[in-house]
Amino acid sequence: MSLPNFDFQRLFQKFLWDPEPKNTDPMNSIWCLGQEYPSAGLPPSPPPPPPSTENSIIRDHDIYGRIEESDKGQEEEGDTGWPKAFLDDFESTLWMTYRSDFKPIPRVADYNDRLTFLTSIRSHLDKAEGFTSDSGWGCMIRSGQAVIANALAHLRLGREWRRGMRPEEEKRLLALFADDPRAPFSIHKFVRHGEIECGKNPGEWFGPSAAAMCIQALTHAYEPAGLRVYQTNSNDLYEESFRKVAIVNGVFKPTLVLAGIRLGIERITNIYYEPLAACLRMPQTVGIAGGRPSSSHYFIAVQGENFFYLDPHTCRPILPFKENPRDYTEEEVDTCHTRRIRRLHIREMDPSMLIAFLIKDEADWKDWQRRISEPEKKVIHISDSEPSGSWAPREAAIDEVEAFEDDDF
Repeated sequence: MSLPNFDFQRLFQKFLWDPEPKNTDPMNSIWCLGQEYPSAGLPPSPPPPPPSTENSIIRDHDIYGRIEESDKGQEEEGDTGWPKAFLDDFESTLWMTYRSDFKPIPRVADYNDRLTFLTSIRSHLDKAEGFTSDSGWGCMIRSGQAVIANALAHLRLGREWRRGMRPEEEKRLLALFADDPRAPFSIHKFVRHGEIECGKNPGEWFGPSAAAMCIQALTHAYEPAGLRVYQTNSNDLYEESFRKVAIVNGVFKPTLVLAGIRLGIERITNIYYEPLAACLRMPQTVGIAGGRPSSSHYFIAVQGENFFYLDPHTCRPILPFKENPRDYTEEEVDTCHTRRIRRLHIREMDPSMLIAFLIKDEADWKDWQRRISEPEKKVIHISDSEPSGSWAPREAAIDEVEAFEDDDF
């Protein structure tokens, strides 16, 4: 097995020198899941030199798997220039990360054949009966969980909900994502469905397509969620097909739209910079799952050409299953939130991604259809119905976004 080709400069910056970004862009507002926060900003300043390696602690949660991210001592608005209202919103977004010490997920006989180099090493260090942590392979699953969790939060708690409000309802929502086979959206349920329907072995990295298929299947299987899921692996959305999913017995049900698209070859083509940013400014958005190849993030905010994300690559203790969600402790709930800002310029993002929108009702559908169809915001094309008979590409489709398979990501 060959060693992976690491970008050591990026690894050094990420693990040895990882300062929290400051707001040096006073001209651009910050948009977090459809809500705008005017930017006060700070004047640009040169970055400090990186610390010497002899006095540094290597933070290797992407490579060797486990760190505990601490929010203590973190700079607040006065030091970073971020509006407090934005930080409160960012922190209130539900954050799903790697977990450890959960009930083992059984391996399959030939599981090592398809695992990444580092995950294969970890698997030999894990318990013999199976995986007790998803560190190194579960980031796309965790990003998918975050999409569902925040869609349900918008439905049940409202977009204006912030941490500390309606704590019992928040606990009931988080219980759905406990790291236990009994929870409807657990890592165990994702892996099981991925194995049966997507050909993904336990411990194998999911791509956006497999994650979207699991989101759709698990959501439809759990009727109390009150949520439907429409999935497309291209930039084409067909209203007739969408309505077959969204309308049940003549009633329009809240529907999560998952669009798996590719906005370039190796990098996002610059003509999509503004359309992609516009997606996060729409009131229907519930974020973007993507990031770098084989490394998924959950993007929830944008400022200019910089995208802000929640990083699942932090391994935390298990979120246990509890018969009574009221029994969750404050510390356990805290593991699903962070105030730590992370930011990535769009040119560093992988062009393959899963874009998510929550359509609550007929009026919301009409509003989103109008917004997404504006020429300067067009990453998704809506047609009345799928082509019939001999298929031919829609005019100009070749010049638009591409469909993708998991192997592309």
